[in-house]
Amino acid sequence: MRYFDDFEVGESWPIEATYTMSEDEIISFAEKWDPQPFHVDKEAAGKSIYGTLTACGSHIQSVVLKLAQALPHETAVLGALGYDEVRFHKAAKLGDRLSLTIECIDTKPSSSKPDRGIVKNRHILKNQDGDTVFTQTTTLLISRSQ
Repeated sequence: MRYFDDFEVGESWPIEATYTMSEDEIISFAEKWDPQPFHVDKEAAGKSIYGTLTACGSHIQSVVLKLAQALPHETAVLGALGYDEVRFHKAAKLGDRLSLTIECIDTKPSSSKPDRGIVKNRHILKNQDGDTVFTQTTTLLISRSQ
């Protein structure tokens, strides 16, 4: 178990697992949450600026959360405090194989509750070509070791 005091600014964790964007999943996710033609209609997507189906933003964020579960350590997270600096750099396209790296960018002990602290991590999602698809900063409330 990793606690607040175990985090060091500058640490980086490349996640070994990858996630491949499938046609069925892109379409079914978007039909429910973001039914834009380039997400749900293969023919329309082929005529779009992307040339193929692309995953919607909420889907991409869900993939990041799924891949983060493959960290080699469990973390004593008490809760998520926010997602900031959310950026979609490149479309996540049909067939893309996505990988995640998490970087610790800030730590701050709680000034009012000594049993916890705040850790900010940067999530960097890349495709199989090494192109950055998505980034965000995640702020987590994490328990201190006891």
